[in-house]
Amino acid sequence: MGAESWAAFALALLVALAVPGPDLVLVVHSATRGVREGASTAVGIVAGLMLHALLAAAGATALLVSAPGALTIVQLLGAGVLLWMGASMLRTTRSTELEAAKDFEHQSRGGYARGFVTNATNPKALLFFAAILPQFIGHGDGAKMRTVALCAAVVLGAGLWWAVTIALIRLFGFHRSPAADRIITLLGGVALLLIGVGLLASTAYGLISPYT
Repeated sequence: MGAESWAAFALALLVALAVPGPDLVLVVHSATRGVREGASTAVGIVAGLMLHALLAAAGATALLVSAPGALTIVQLLGAGVLLWMGASMLRTTRSTELEAAKDFEHQSRGGYARGFVTNATNPKALLFFAAILPQFIGHGDGAKMRTVALCAAVVLGAGLWWAVTIALIRLFGFHRSPAADRIITLLGGVALLLIGVGLLASTAYGLISPYT
């Protein structure tokens, strides 16, 4: 790959990371509650990307997407995860102070798991590796090495992106205000619910439309 191809790929990756989605919601919410929780969530998200990268490098992503009903199952699973997490975040905003402290402690321990599950079941991440990545890999000699290099670039780029995101959130001082934390939790829960409902609706429409 030449410099122009790498620049185009970097731009595509930047756009994919910058578009608001469940990963961003989780990182922002976690980072306002502590650097450790934010970092744990980000590491979980990157681990989910590593899973996608390994599947893509092994050629399993293309097979998964082309398998009848496989993408639908991933979309439904992803929607279920988002609805559950969104409802959990909204529940914490209605908790008493003691219950909120317990929820905070529980969520701090589960940051990695939430990040991993959210990204691993995120159809957007799957489609990035299935649709965007192949455009830069091409065919012929060295295709396998280019796949590995691009997958590694995605993982490293995402890690850097989330590190900068956490640093900016802490720099602006959102973590110092209980009111800001509550508002971010509320907005984050609503956002996850809306994304989950939207994904569920688009999946249902895709299932129904062939018969209409």
